[in-house]
Amino acid sequence: MKTFAEQKALVSQLNLMDDLFFHKVAEDKAACEEILRIILKKPDLRVTESQPQRYLRNVDAHSAVLDVLCTDDSGRLFNIEVQKQDNDLHQRRVRFNISNIDTAFMEKGLHYKDFPDVCVVFISAFDMFRKNRTLYHVRRIVEETNDFVENGTHEVYVNTAINDGSDIAELMQYFVNSSGYHDKFKAVCNRVNYLKEVNEGVNSMSSVIERYAEEYAQQYHEERANNERKNLAVKLITDALYPLNKIAELTGLSEQEVEDLKQTIA
Repeated sequence: MKTFAEQKALVSQLNLMDDLFFHKVAEDKAACEEILRIILKKPDLRVTESQPQRYLRNVDAHSAVLDVLCTDDSGRLFNIEVQKQDNDLHQRRVRFNISNIDTAFMEKGLHYKDFPDVCVVFISAFDMFRKNRTLYHVRRIVEETNDFVENGTHEVYVNTAINDGSDIAELMQYFVNSSGYHDKFKAVCNRVNYLKEVNEGVNSMSSVIERYAEEYAQQYHEERANNERKNLAVKLITDALYPLNKIAELTGLSEQEVEDLKQTIA
């Protein structure tokens, strides 16, 4: 059992760009409201609900887990995503999230005109479009006329890599160095300081970290054990000493997994 000082030292290393920490901060709807107000420049926006790690289940397709899903007092939906690594086609991820939100909230019999607006705010540690801007708005346009057209979906990309001196950039720098107090983002700072300084908050955050570490360690050991079983199966297949069903029995793999391995080394 870690002492409070040890827990505090552990939590102090985190910032808002870390998933675990951001999810805990996002439990506070006032913090989410402030983030959205600043980034979207909507000082009157009122968040009525904040759902970190909102799971959107698809029975026959890939499900989605949103970093946080917020609802405002007019029924609009806001998905805030935080991403540190530039290692994927993130615009397609945004597209996927929007489609899943639409599916999850499209009630049977609802007319399209009553469909709620969806806005994705994508916060990254890198400049998504490499144009040296902190903030980007992506909109639909008619190429032939250059007219903007709306269908109720909105994409906003903001990053911590470019500091243009704006309030948004200042907030992004706080995402990277999440310590101290700033008058411009009182709600966010209050939540961060609660998780980093107050006994109850530190304990809560420390428990999340320890649980994640345990789950990660278990997953690592399971993957390692599975790789060892596969390596043994490959050797037995190559030596051709046993039929495939016997190899499956000896390694604990399914016969289909053994068959698939055989195809890869054939």
